[in-house]
Amino acid sequence: MKLSSFMESAYPEKRSSSRLKKSKKDVIFSLEDLADRIGERPDRASVEELVGEDESQIELLLSSQPNKRCAMIWGYISSLAAERSPLPLHLPPLDYAGLELAGGSIFLEKAGSHVGERMRGGRIVVQEAAGDYLGQEMRGGGIVAGGCRDYAFRQMKGGWGVVKGDGGKFLGLGNNGGRIAVQGSCGERAGWLMRSGRLFVRSNAGEYLGLLMSGGEILVRGEAGRRAGWRRKGGRIAAGRLGPEAADGVLELG
Repeated sequence: MKLSSFMESAYPEKRSSSRLKKSKKDVIFSLEDLADRIGERPDRASVEELVGEDESQIELLLSSQPNKRCAMIWGYISSLAAERSPLPLHLPPLDYAGLELAGGSIFLEKAGSHVGERMRGGRIVVQEAAGDYLGQEMRGGGIVAGGCRDYAFRQMKGGWGVVKGDGGKFLGLGNNGGRIAVQGSCGERAGWLMRSGRLFVRSNAGEYLGLLMSGGEILVRGEAGRRAGWRRKGGRIAAGRLGPEAADGVLELG
């Protein structure tokens, strides 16, 4: 056996890296073609390496309609395009728009799920409502949305999010340093397992507000539903009115 063949069989991850380098200058015909070259676990570095600096290539891929397999790859490409654009980038309402965005601006009239996931910088504006997992695991930057569904800003570690309308259930689950403001109401278990950061709700919040939270601040101007602050370990919760069975130490502002 040749030494090169032995090394490839012994270290398959290096063989994969070599394949990416060989394909770097090749023409990419579609998102499916790009997905075939990257493999089962797409990441931003691989997408950026293969797509390169060719603006026409990025524009072609960005205009494609991704299937489920290519959704995250399209999301990475949308972020690369936004970071390189001098103007806000207008995108269709697809999942994973702005995935790991580091700079630039994205504008969407409507939005799918996972918008702004793991973003580190930049701005995303959604004129109407976004789907589930808006701003999940974001570390920096900012998002403004007309509304959102469930699990918005889940496991947030930094940055800020503003929801001009209503938010869904489990808003800010596991928040650990982000700032969230909801101009309308939000569903049950907002601030669940919150460790630090801030959550502000101008109207009402559903039941189990701040469930099992250990740090951070939650302020609800309207009414907090049943069992606000239940099993809270730390942090601060205050609401204009409290529903039944609120935990000790939760403040009612009146």
